Amino acid sequence: MEPFEKQDLSDRELDNLLPEWKAPEAPARLRAAVFGEPAPPWWRRMWSVSVRVPLPAACAVLVLAALALWRWAPRVVVETRTVEVPVVQEKMVYRDRPAAPTAWRPVTELQPRIIRSRNQ
Repeated sequence: MEPFEKQDLSDRELDNLLPEWKAPEAPARLRAAVFGEPAPPWWRRMWSVSVRVPLPAACAVLVLAALALWRWAPRVVVETRTVEVPVVQEKMVYRDRPAAPTAWRPVTELQPRIIRSRNQ
């Protein structure tokens, strides 16, 4: 048993014991409830903003946004046209050769000629 456990102490004795007494640490849960959590830095608070929206309201907003995009989105129209372009046919005329015939004729007699390379 401690010496002063069962005895009543006077005010003077209690005043003398008070500077020696050490208070126990408060539990973390109590400290958080009384003082609150420390505020996060401003750059984290900026990104942690949340808004609670009921699910049916969020779905209705999404459906309306989809309809608005579908209705007012620019439409791409692809149109294919056939355009007649005049073709200019040039006729090459050489001074040292006679003019080529206008119609192609099949060769009547084939006379192959072998040209050998001069490097052999």
